[in-house]
Amino acid sequence: MSVVALAKTDVYNRTMATIDELKKIRIEKLEALRKQGIDPYPSVVRRDQTISQALEMDAKQVAVTGRILGMRGHGKIYFVDLADESGRIQVVLKADACSQDSFALIPQLDIADFIAVQGVVGKTQAGEASVFADDFQMLTKTLLPLPDQWHGLKDVEERYRKRYLDTILNEDVRHRLQKRSRIIDSVRDFLTDRDFLEVETPTLQPVYGGGFARPFSTHHNELAADFYLRISDEMYLKRLIVGGFDKVFEITKVFRNEGVDHDHNPEFTMFEAQIAYEDYSYGMDIIEEIIEYSALQTLGTTKFTYQGVKMDVKRPWSRYKVVEAIKEFTGVDVLTWKTLAEAKAAIQKVEGIVEDKFKELKKMQHIGQCIAFLFEEAVEEKLIQPTIIYDYPIEISPLAKKCEDPRFTQRFEMFAFGSELGNNYTELNDPIDLRKRFVDEKEREKAGFAEAHQTDYDYLEAIEHGFPPTCGIAIGIDRLVMLLTDAKSIKEVIPFPTLRPQKNTEHMPATMNQVALPDEKSMRFIAIVRNDIEAGRRMNALGHMTAGLAGGFEKAKEMCFLQYSDKDNGIHPNISHFPFIVLKADNSSQIRKVREEAQKRGIIFTDFTSTMTVGTSAEQQTRTRETAESELDYFGICLFGKTDELREFTKKFSLFK
Repeated sequence: MSVVALAKTDVYNRTMATIDELKKIRIEKLEALRKQGIDPYPSVVRRDQTISQALEMDAKQVAVTGRILGMRGHGKIYFVDLADESGRIQVVLKADACSQDSFALIPQLDIADFIAVQGVVGKTQAGEASVFADDFQMLTKTLLPLPDQWHGLKDVEERYRKRYLDTILNEDVRHRLQKRSRIIDSVRDFLTDRDFLEVETPTLQPVYGGGFARPFSTHHNELAADFYLRISDEMYLKRLIVGGFDKVFEITKVFRNEGVDHDHNPEFTMFEAQIAYEDYSYGMDIIEEIIEYSALQTLGTTKFTYQGVKMDVKRPWSRYKVVEAIKEFTGVDVLTWKTLAEAKAAIQKVEGIVEDKFKELKKMQHIGQCIAFLFEEAVEEKLIQPTIIYDYPIEISPLAKKCEDPRFTQRFEMFAFGSELGNNYTELNDPIDLRKRFVDEKEREKAGFAEAHQTDYDYLEAIEHGFPPTCGIAIGIDRLVMLLTDAKSIKEVIPFPTLRPQKNTEHMPATMNQVALPDEKSMRFIAIVRNDIEAGRRMNALGHMTAGLAGGFEKAKEMCFLQYSDKDNGIHPNISHFPFIVLKADNSSQIRKVREEAQKRGIIFTDFTSTMTVGTSAEQQTRTRETAESELDYFGICLFGKTDELREFTKKFSLFK
């Protein structure tokens, strides 16, 4: 997408031709500099101080560099806002103080250019710390303007796609990425101070393992062999324990071929460690210590606010067994289940589970799988404060050692803001038991579970040489950064998140039938209408909302309506390429909550209330205007957006049948 799509102000909201004209003007300035014998892209730069350092050097000579983010003035005095990574400072360019040759270059400067400035730090009459320049040099002449700082990067996906602009214009984004680095440093420092050895393990693996996930696959031509991008580094860290190391860790990228949503990205950063001669009780303690230490090192406190909720990662955290958590948050005592059929029947009575999920439940072959399903679907999202959940069913923990109750394993996960932060356990070091577990996983795979754990025969052979008692721990670094930087989406904490490749529309054919269509599962319409109002009102509300949604938003061009034709060449215009799902709500307050969440996420929507049903349009507007939002009686809401994001907050509603 061009800069046009980024810029929303009058200055930059122009046609493509105008952007080309702006670029042409800058190229002319570039050529003018070269004609004057000035290199617009010099290699040698004088930089004695960062801008933050210069701000502390009142009345002293400095030499700073940076990007121009603002310019004003005329005649014999100009004021330039200069920024580098450390901060921003004003530069004062006066005709009687600055080098004449340099001052003559001012007409060739544009916002976004890089310059080097030398001068004395002082304060203007307004009291603003500034560099009073005696000379400056061009470092980089830019060819395209920046989007407006306040309005130019409002499209969320475009911010992620053009992160290099996002970090220029949005300080919060830049600070969050800086904190990410400090968080990773703090985890590393904590471990190396305690004699952990940092290691590197293969990214390309002949057998993927260490988690439940679908992999990315590739082929090595010379070896004539298929490989997988690792979904975890766990299996290789454990080989190092077999090889005589006591405490090893790695902070690395892992890759999982799975959906993208607010806390999943196909490429993400994982910390994993293996500690010999310890069990999962030690693991719970050290995980709490690591995260507490990271918060103190990064924020200076263990207390902070995440999405408006007060949080505290100070030890000790709340701890529940899986079965205790289920009983606490759903009232269901899973230990009373005697048969698989009884378990499935009980789960189907639990409120709040999306009906589509029951398809997955039908494939389950063990009560332990049902326990895990109920926990994931009815409990996880309620674990807002830092919490440890432990003793998971053996059927979903193939690499963990059994508890005294053989139905469960010495495995724990930690949660915050309704998301898992990491998976940990006492490692199964009995090779005979592990071989049987791998066989059971093969049966799960045959039953249709694509994410079953693979059998790693090389690893089995390794632990047959002797694998001491060991605890494995892991933290999803991206989710930890989300927690400590108040980020709602994982994309906010990854410098360059995975996005759908952008099509080059420069020479796009005129009709949709000639171009590759987007994945129809990637986006969708969702309408939620009241089940407790008469059918005529439901249909009226649905009609109004869908008409408004398709016709009233800039994003309507993304909705992808197609022209269908029948065998007799009859034309059926404007048929939606994307699914349209109609869900039912029980009352107005449920719809209000969906509306609030859509507003918070920037998702487009239309809604319909009882004030909009009778009389003329003017009468309806007056009636709505005279009603407080809290008193509006919502009949429905219609939304359009990314499938995964919409599912996050509409999954509790069932299909309207």
